[in-house]
Amino acid sequence: MKCPKCDSEIKAENINIQSDIAQCVTCNTVFKISEYIDTTSDDHFNINDKPKGTWVKTNFNTTIIGATTRSPIAFFLVPFMLVWSGGSLGGIYGTQIASGEFDLFQFLFGIPFLIGSIVFWSFALMAIWGKVEVTLDNRGGKVFTGIGNIGINKSFLWTGISKIKEVQTNFRYPGSRGSSLVFEGKKRISFGSGLKEERRYFLLRAIRNTMNKYK
Repeated sequence: MKCPKCDSEIKAENINIQSDIAQCVTCNTVFKISEYIDTTSDDHFNINDKPKGTWVKTNFNTTIIGATTRSPIAFFLVPFMLVWSGGSLGGIYGTQIASGEFDLFQFLFGIPFLIGSIVFWSFALMAIWGKVEVTLDNRGGKVFTGIGNIGINKSFLWTGISKIKEVQTNFRYPGSRGSSLVFEGKKRISFGSGLKEERRYFLLRAIRNTMNKYK
């Protein structure tokens, strides 16, 4: 067993299975054994046995593990947003454009509806064309969430990451169960809340196994 912080070997006398505690004498880090074991590779996992909507691309020094955020919730979100945007924004701003007159009160009144439209349209588009991709190499990697090449990139180095795990979240993406994947360490990166459970679980196991190859 190695220390999740400094990667030093943990001596047997510093491991207490009964209390689920281990200590690194090099950096004095104390951690739960169960959490450390949770980050190790799964010998029974087959990375080539991919569920629908996931993919793994490997070249000489990089592995890309991804999944689509496509969801049937799009059949509800798209009609809802057409009504929402057409009714609220069309009524508030469309009438001003049609009349050629600017109304400051109506403009300010419509801002919450505009923000709501942007947020929910982003959910709708992610439910149609969105994806989550994790790129890993010898130095670290990046997490991309978005549509095509448009989205958010979060980069990290292995020196700042100790483990990856699944956590429950208070925020629930439409159509999801309120879980996300988290890289933890000196830096914390959360992603994958919009993925179906099967796809998110595959990403979790595939990333864990690939981490041991590069770290």
